[in-house]
Amino acid sequence: MSLPPHDPDSVISPAEAAHKLRLLLGQVEQTIPASELPTATPDRGHKKLAVGMATYDDFDGVYFTVQALRLYHPEVQDDLEILVLDNHPEGSAARALKDLENWIPNYRYVPYRAWRGTAARDLIFREANADFVVCLDAHVLLAPGALRQLLQYFDAHPDTRDLLQGPLVYDDLASVSTHFKPGWRDGMYGTWGTDERGEDPAAPPFEIPMQGLGVFACRRAAWPGLNPRLRGFGAEEGYLHEKIRRAGGRTLCLPFLRWVHRFGRPSGIPYRPIAEDRVRNYLLTLRELNLDPSEAEAHFKAWLGEATGERIIAQANAQLDNPFLFFDAVYCINLPEATARWTAMEQRFRRLGIDWLVRRFEGIKTPESHHLGCTLSHRRIVAEAKKQGLGQVLVLEDDAIFHVDTLEVLRHAVAELAGQSWRLFYLGGHRWGQAFPLAPGCVYLERSTGLTTTHAVAYHHSVYDLVLADIPDNTEALKEWVKDKAAIDQYLMEHQAHSFVVRPVLATQPSLLPIEDPSLHHSFMS
Repeated sequence: MSLPPHDPDSVISPAEAAHKLRLLLGQVEQTIPASELPTATPDRGHKKLAVGMATYDDFDGVYFTVQALRLYHPEVQDDLEILVLDNHPEGSAARALKDLENWIPNYRYVPYRAWRGTAARDLIFREANADFVVCLDAHVLLAPGALRQLLQYFDAHPDTRDLLQGPLVYDDLASVSTHFKPGWRDGMYGTWGTDERGEDPAAPPFEIPMQGLGVFACRRAAWPGLNPRLRGFGAEEGYLHEKIRRAGGRTLCLPFLRWVHRFGRPSGIPYRPIAEDRVRNYLLTLRELNLDPSEAEAHFKAWLGEATGERIIAQANAQLDNPFLFFDAVYCINLPEATARWTAMEQRFRRLGIDWLVRRFEGIKTPESHHLGCTLSHRRIVAEAKKQGLGQVLVLEDDAIFHVDTLEVLRHAVAELAGQSWRLFYLGGHRWGQAFPLAPGCVYLERSTGLTTTHAVAYHHSVYDLVLADIPDNTEALKEWVKDKAAIDQYLMEHQAHSFVVRPVLATQPSLLPIEDPSLHHSFMS
């Protein structure tokens, strides 16, 4: 028997390769406005089971997986939503992926490009309109009858909190691997293993430590989520399984849930996994789970070489120690034609050490009034934050400039903020000549009672529903709304009972700089 590659995607570790890749993706994103990208398929109604896949320029894989679902599982089609999340909707496969909605009545296409990575599978569970979700790679074939049996299993266990997986079937269609054995190899945690109980498709379920994530299923309400700071390739295996167990579930092998995975890619893959991303992802998940990283770090040094491993580990730990990671996500609003502004912001983000973290949000252009577009952009970010289960998000506008001591001050400020009941947190704003009092017991947080401008404002999840209920989600309705509220910053000023602003101000705009504290004028980086 020939084992499949432990890691189907080769890894490049040189920093220059990572930089070139990110530059390339950035150029592509800047030249294709969101208005010209394929749009999401409208929701086609609630189903019992969603079968979802995240893809990056792999039309062939998606096509044959989707059609195999229809050819070999016809008995469950009425209960099925087929969901394709396109993680590169400006790529060559996007139009063809979108076109499938015209041929397949239960197919739904969803584009998403705010960030890239295998953790985009988390969004399948956020987008699915079904009680149960099975997530599979966009080049996986399920054994006939597997979905019918899976639905029967869910019928028998409607409140399950378990993660359900099945045996990988090799290319001979006979040999199987039922799980991953814990342990490090080739820059990855977990190696293929076989439990003889899984060799019989009719055998009962049994617990496993972990398994490759080519196929996995979970009740949507029991989904524990993946860390929203994950980027690029790797680290979900083992991490997800441990999160399930800590939430009261088990990780099970269902022997009938058999799957074949296309490992061979003779034409190459359209993206390149980057070692820096992988190392950071593993260290991030170990931190989240409060597990000792020493074994992982030792493996990475052996895998990459001592010097390279030490450098990448040190870089990853510095990134994970950054106080901006207090926020589950950092968004930056940028209009499609404002490429120079985005380039300048990228430079600022690199100086702050968060260029890998920031999600670019393509601003909504409203020529009649920029206040409309700004308000609508903030609202849609809040809506996305709610859908993705984000606890708090920082929204930046693309003319924000930062204090030279931003990282040091922000570290203290968010430590104080963690002990407060808050809704809005400003890194700066127009004070209109007011002096705000320090919050009780705080040195870096002021009570905000009359602040405007939204170039750097964080939203806590407790304010999401209020914002979404109060602000219309379309331009025409918003035109009436602004007659009363004027703009998003004026609206937020009415809800500053639980709002704070950092002292000293950490973010301003060139237009606001003349009215900032004169002692700070030379402290902001352009």
